[in-house]
Amino acid sequence: MLSRKTLSAEHDELRELAAALLACVAAPHCDPSRLGKARWLLTRKLLAHLAKEDALLYPRLRAGRDPRAAEVATRFAAEMGALADRYRAYIAAWPAERIADDWIAFGAATRQILQQLLRRIGGEETMLYTLIEETPSHRTAA
Repeated sequence: MLSRKTLSAEHDELRELAAALLACVAAPHCDPSRLGKARWLLTRKLLAHLAKEDALLYPRLRAGRDPRAAEVATRFAAEMGALADRYRAYIAAWPAERIADDWIAFGAATRQILQQLLRRIGGEETMLYTLIEETPSHRTAA
């Protein structure tokens, strides 16, 4: 079952993967192997996490008895959809050949999207995930 502990652990992993990608773009030159691995791992983990929230977390919070939890879940789901679309657009806009041709701009784009993602993770931890414990239907193990 889904728990706050599990979701927060995934956030910790996403933060670590984002830090690894930021370290890649901080380098003066692209290391294609290191960069490809960092982007692939972050993207894979992020999309799996988002799918879990969409399929399990948001519906439960919206269906629960707490109208505040339902409102917050609805708002976060809508906002995350927009961020997920921006992340997918970022990935599509930066194929390997474009990254190699414009390393500086890629670094700027990467820092921008990761800043948005990390801000979102912080918001989920402080405003959304706290509602998991408050919702009676979420008394589950990690």
